[in-house]
Amino acid sequence: MGEVVLVPELLLFAVILGYLLLLFKNSLEYQRVLAILSFVLLFSLGAYRLDFYLVDDEGDFESTKAYKAQLISEPEEKKNSARAVLEVYELLNDSGWVKSESRVNGYFSKEEGVALSYGDLLLIDGTPNETTPPANPGEFDYRNYLAYQNIHFQQFVGDDFDVIGHAEPNWFVARAIKIREVCVAQLSQYIENPKSRAVVLALVLGVKDELDNELIQSFSATGAMHVLAVSGLHVGIIFGIIFWVLKAVGLHKRKYRWWMAAISILVLWTYALLTGLSPSVLRAVTMFSFVALGRALFRKGNIYNTLSLSALALLLYNPYLIMSVGFQLSFLAVFGIVYLHPKVYGLWQVDNCFLDKVWTITCVSIAAQLATGPLSMLYFHQFPTYFLVSNLFIIPAAFAILIGGLILLALSFAPAIAALFGIVLGGLVSLVNWLVSQVSGFPNSTIDGVYFSILDTWLVYAVLGGTILFLVTKKGAYLKLGLSCALAFGISQIAHFSSYSDSLELSVLNASNHSVIDLRTGFKGRVFANDEFLNDPESQQFSLSGKRLMSGVKQQITEDELAVPHTKLPFGELIVLDGKSILWLNSPLGDFDFDRIEVDFLIISNNAIKSLKQLEAFILADQIILDKSNSFYTQRSLLEEAKENRVDIHQVSANGYFSSLWRK
Repeated sequence: MGEVVLVPELLLFAVILGYLLLLFKNSLEYQRVLAILSFVLLFSLGAYRLDFYLVDDEGDFESTKAYKAQLISEPEEKKNSARAVLEVYELLNDSGWVKSESRVNGYFSKEEGVALSYGDLLLIDGTPNETTPPANPGEFDYRNYLAYQNIHFQQFVGDDFDVIGHAEPNWFVARAIKIREVCVAQLSQYIENPKSRAVVLALVLGVKDELDNELIQSFSATGAMHVLAVSGLHVGIIFGIIFWVLKAVGLHKRKYRWWMAAISILVLWTYALLTGLSPSVLRAVTMFSFVALGRALFRKGNIYNTLSLSALALLLYNPYLIMSVGFQLSFLAVFGIVYLHPKVYGLWQVDNCFLDKVWTITCVSIAAQLATGPLSMLYFHQFPTYFLVSNLFIIPAAFAILIGGLILLALSFAPAIAALFGIVLGGLVSLVNWLVSQVSGFPNSTIDGVYFSILDTWLVYAVLGGTILFLVTKKGAYLKLGLSCALAFGISQIAHFSSYSDSLELSVLNASNHSVIDLRTGFKGRVFANDEFLNDPESQQFSLSGKRLMSGVKQQITEDELAVPHTKLPFGELIVLDGKSILWLNSPLGDFDFDRIEVDFLIISNNAIKSLKQLEAFILADQIILDKSNSFYTQRSLLEEAKENRVDIHQVSANGYFSSLWRK
């Protein structure tokens, strides 16, 4: 991350003084100057807040032998490990123990890691390394993601640590985590079906550990994934119920407005405690707390000002929230619903009560999708075509499951009643899961492989904004803006993909412990890889799909369309791409008797050779590539030999992703 640019303090003081002087003059002629100074102050003071927020990485880990750190997050169970954020407070180097202030993204062995708790103090052997940039084109920038959390180092700790104490970094967070653990145990006790239990835990408490890939894919494909992440929808449901109950008992009257605000805020923050004070819930609860206060202070206040104030409060707490996908989508969805819902709803007057409810949900879905769709496509590269269908049942279902889950928690003191209620709730969730699965199975349920750059996203928002404003105001200038941006978007997309349409590419991916060769001709691709990678959708998604997305190739390797001539050999495969020959050497050469092979590219995998001398009599290659499936010792030996013999070798582990590009 770059350094924060700060306005000189004297200049900032002068701007503040000038702003105050003009403000007290209370004259309309200074309004434009005041507006400019307001923006200057907002961004200048924001820069100072960001500079204060950033953690100074004082730890010099180069000579570190061990360090002491505290867990400041709950251990998060991964496929083969457990992840937790560590805050380092002491380092051991040649001069002894020294104070430090830095954060480390730590990975522990699964069994040892899940046993750790928030606040544990650890003595860890070894040295953290700086977080690494994306290894392949289009790969998720995990380094940037961690940097926005003030984390710049990482280490695979494994079992090389000892627990030396426990101290809670935040008393409220620690209590909230314990409360959530109790709630998770109660819900798990009364809902037996694993898939139903996973959805209830995710929807009610924000615990997504038990969600499997099949469930996630189904909900994602139908545009219903938002119900599995406790956020604005869930807190909004609770806020609506609070308002309905208080109105029913007469507390909605003006003289009781502060009682109404106090009760609403208390209930909202109690729910936040049940969810362990997760970041997404804190954002939503803060937003609706400001809405409750706004209702008490200004009965006819501007909702946009209230939402903006809540966003400002959150950014004062954590300036990097502006880069959070959840923060962006939550506020966009709320702003979209507030502005667009009344306008869309007014297009059709419905007399039937049931149809009116259906139309209301439809309008909410359209408003939220218009507001968040472009940003969702930027981040998730897909668009659910049946979101109107799925939201007709998923929004009422989310309402029922959320309230049902909270009622089940309240009934847990009566096991017999809770068990019966758990069966009913579990059955409802099973029905919802089945419906989601059915909709996700509809033809073309998802438009996949959508590639948007940041510029493209802004252009699409400009198209939507211009079109909506034209329909509302009937001013032709807005329509011209929308059409101009639509043209610019089309040009941007054509310019991007035209560079891939007539090119061919051989790529060797930088994929951990895997051998992955990706071939491309225009917008068609073909993968050659070891079986472990071919059977691991997560590795494919992380290392390969981003690269394919950028080049217009179908992301799923099961849908590969490129026909590539290839011949299986006892020691590998000989592949031909547009006249370029590629030998994938993935098994030991052995004592086979064959004529010398001349190839353009030789890719060595799986420790197939121990010495370059093994190649002299049999294989001649213009370019040799060592992929990451080779052991460290094999790579070191071959590189030392190559250096002595002046042979050029591309080592993926050290030199990164390999690509050779040529035109048709």
